[in-house]
Amino acid sequence: MYKNRGMLLETILNKTINYYWSNNIAYIEKKQVPITFKSISNLNGKLSLDNAVVSSKSTVDYIGCYNGAFLAFEAKSTNSEKLEISNIKDHQVEYLNLIHKSGGYALFVIFFSKYNEFYILPINVYHRLISKNPRSITKEDIKKYSINVEVTFPGILDFLPLIKFLI
Repeated sequence: MYKNRGMLLETILNKTINYYWSNNIAYIEKKQVPITFKSISNLNGKLSLDNAVVSSKSTVDYIGCYNGAFLAFEAKSTNSEKLEISNIKDHQVEYLNLIHKSGGYALFVIFFSKYNEFYILPINVYHRLISKNPRSITKEDIKKYSINVEVTFPGILDFLPLIKFLI
């Protein structure tokens, strides 16, 4: 049911990081889920990977470097009027806290698909908002306390110029 709800956001972010890379603006990469295979075999010249398991928790969706500072962010999509905190894992918040405390950029990129709106939510603002309601953050609060970002030509979410205000 929820399989593809984040695909548009991921597609736009991947296009964005490719744009940043090819224009020497920043280095950002999408982190892969750490997977281990129980067995690998060669069947008629084709590799067969069997019994894949997630070997450990990943940290966040994207990491990189911008203007000499480390950057880490988690991408979240919702088709409702709020961002459910249950969709954000504790280890993701802990990782973003560590990056923020170390002087890096630590944030969420949030997509409200019903409204086709994108926001940059810094981790320190996230903590203020969940202190009001630990179960969810309303779109109204995100709109009020975070940074709205538009998709621009050539189909990218050009958020890096805005994050300099976040540290």
